[in-house]
Amino acid sequence: MKKILLAVLSAVFMLSLASAETFDSVCANLAKHPNMTGDFTQVKTITAVKRNMKSFGTFIFSLDGIMWKTVKPFPSTMVVGMTSVVQTLANGKQTVIDASSNQIFTSISTTLSAMFSGNAETLKENFNVKFSENGSAWTALLTPKDESVAKILTSLEIGGTSSSNEADLNSIVMSEANGDKITYTFTNQKYPKELSADEKSYFTAK
Repeated sequence: MKKILLAVLSAVFMLSLASAETFDSVCANLAKHPNMTGDFTQVKTITAVKRNMKSFGTFIFSLDGIMWKTVKPFPSTMVVGMTSVVQTLANGKQTVIDASSNQIFTSISTTLSAMFSGNAETLKENFNVKFSENGSAWTALLTPKDESVAKILTSLEIGGTSSSNEADLNSIVMSEANGDKITYTFTNQKYPKELSADEKSYFTAK
């Protein structure tokens, strides 16, 4: 009886090891979907005034960059590429910022691009990665190795779920050096193989 019990426990243990997710496997599974679209809720916590600011909208993650389209409280669109950040207000007025001057959005753009291309090694070169899982849920805490980035962005906490060799991205928490925090929660995620013409147009140089 003891031998049978040990055999069963050993089999369960080996199965749990085989099914365990790692940061590399999550990146590999996310890379199966080069595009991700859906809805977002953003909560920005401003420490100095002890105030939370909430906004809602839609998003696009692709290898070309990120598009945040805020619907409430104030309509606007922000496109974060590898070289520039373009913000468009409801009246059509555009502001173009060199990406190098906005390290927070540049970091999140390059981080998500690396994750969705399965490039875990590049992320490990630029961040200290602490990965954990609890059932189907996983969390990756990334802290920048570059001191100049760490002076602005102290960490990125990325969370999601995994099942059957698939991975979903559900949240991002950006912690800034000044104590402020930006939390994104994603819902209605879809993973189209190709973006529509309208979706692609956001990443076309204006």
